[in-house]
Amino acid sequence: MGVVDELERGRASYAARAWMPAYRSLSQADHGGSLGAEDLELLATSAYMIGRHDDYVAVLERAHRACLEAGEVPRAVRCAFWVGMQLAIAGEMGPASGWLGRAQRLLKRDGRDCVERGYLLLPLVFRHESSGDLEAAAAVAAAAAEIGERFGDADLLALAVHRQGHARVRLGGSRRAWGCWTRRWWPSRPASYRRSSPELSTAA
Repeated sequence: MGVVDELERGRASYAARAWMPAYRSLSQADHGGSLGAEDLELLATSAYMIGRHDDYVAVLERAHRACLEAGEVPRAVRCAFWVGMQLAIAGEMGPASGWLGRAQRLLKRDGRDCVERGYLLLPLVFRHESSGDLEAAAAVAAAAAEIGERFGDADLLALAVHRQGHARVRLGGSRRAWGCWTRRWWPSRPASYRRSSPELSTAA
């Protein structure tokens, strides 16, 4: 099977959430000729979903570089963000800080208003949680949720609302009251939450 056929097969498997076939076909296509940024992102996600986390990071780093070469700065920022988050989850805090710092610098230099600004608030949420400042964590998470809502980004919105709820419950807020608040976000949007991004699994 040729590179083009493998690539199409990989894309189709990805769309069907058949992660192992997607990973195999996209990997074969990549070996036959370097994939573009979008297909590298598909390969990275497929790697994550079958537990190949080292491959996920390595391919996402390539996607980051490909996005920069294509002038797609916000997309490159998002790739750098998820590389940093995955490294942080793995306990590699030095490299994680480097990638998150790179994402911040790129976004500051680019200057545009984009949803990635909301994603880059999430590490601050986690830092506030770690230091015990739950009020600050909830406030920053709320700001991230507002950005997710404004840009219609279901993944960011779900992550931010989850972290805000987590902080509020830890502060002693009633789960019933929290449920009333979250209905502001959820009733008109159940179909929009894709839950297909591997990153959402890190929110639990």
